[in-house]
Amino acid sequence: IGGKDSHEFLLATDTGEDTVITCPSCSYTANAEKAESTYPEVPSEPEQPLEEVSTPGIKTIAGLAEFLDIPESKTLKAVFYMSDGEPVFVTIRGDLDVNEVKLKNALQSHNLRLAEDDEVKAAGLVAGSASAIGLSGIKGVADVSVTSGNNFVVGANKPDTHFKGANYPRDFQADIVTDIALAQPGQLCPRCGHILESIEGIEVGHIFKLGTFFSEALGAEFLDSEGKQHPIMMGCYGIGVGRLLAAAVEQNHDEKGIVFPTPIAPYQAHLVGLNMSKQEVAEASDKLYQELEAAGIEVLYDDRDDAAAGVKFNDADLLGLPVRLVVSPRNLEAGVVEVKGRAESEAGSVPLDGVIEEVRRRLAAGGEE
Repeated sequence: IGGKDSHEFLLATDTGEDTVITCPSCSYTANAEKAESTYPEVPSEPEQPLEEVSTPGIKTIAGLAEFLDIPESKTLKAVFYMSDGEPVFVTIRGDLDVNEVKLKNALQSHNLRLAEDDEVKAAGLVAGSASAIGLSGIKGVADVSVTSGNNFVVGANKPDTHFKGANYPRDFQADIVTDIALAQPGQLCPRCGHILESIEGIEVGHIFKLGTFFSEALGAEFLDSEGKQHPIMMGCYGIGVGRLLAAAVEQNHDEKGIVFPTPIAPYQAHLVGLNMSKQEVAEASDKLYQELEAAGIEVLYDDRDDAAAGVKFNDADLLGLPVRLVVSPRNLEAGVVEVKGRAESEAGSVPLDGVIEEVRRRLAAGGEE
């Protein structure tokens, strides 16, 4: 939305839509789209001459490395993109992948996508055997990995053929050389060198530093102490209220349903009346509901008379409110109400005149005994 600096706030969950690269040894954490990393460099060797080698039927980096009995890090892969309608030839070390966000930023592109097969052919490129050697008339971008190490294996721009001994910049050049590699778990932290890990997360908030992107365009300025005009420095933020709820559910559930944390539960207690067709149960349940409401306790009241006990209990577990209260003929005979915290395996009981106090105590303790 303008500006390049931002901070995301994410909650870790296995079902998150974002991948986060993090270092367990230091504080480095970044969205995979922006994360940086370091990786083992390919040892330098005495430069060798460029040499053609036949590679029949080889179309992938993995196949090429296996065929020539070399590590993938000794190969360079070619990836073709269309940037704002123009072809772009990307070169990166064979064991790495392109981070398209970094590439888009490097190109200052508005519309970046992988090239279609017909676009690759129209540019005179041979998929599976392409390289930047001898390439002209097409913008080239190279990851910094191609500048470390040497004697790489690259495509020879003709079918079933590759070059051995390719070296940058002796044999090919690029218009842009920058970090466009996708950071991945197992690579090294750019700050402390520890092995990086990845987690999944749900974005629940975002802060953007807009800078003067909008204020300059709109003429929003201020006068400093010397009377000089300057564009206003702007920022904005967003909080995903719906995402916060979804993230809380992802972090607090079991096989039966939601286990709401007490502070964010839509109701504090779930009152369940069993055999509501019996007058004494209906009257006792209604009375308890009114007492709970009068005490300021938010209650979801299940007064259905056409639902079996098992259905009501399953629904209560599914909804996951902190405290479940059950009024039944058997409980009334004993002068008690059944009480159970959502995360508890066993239910207890409390005298009818002690329900309010017990619910308050449990809510103060987070809903459990």
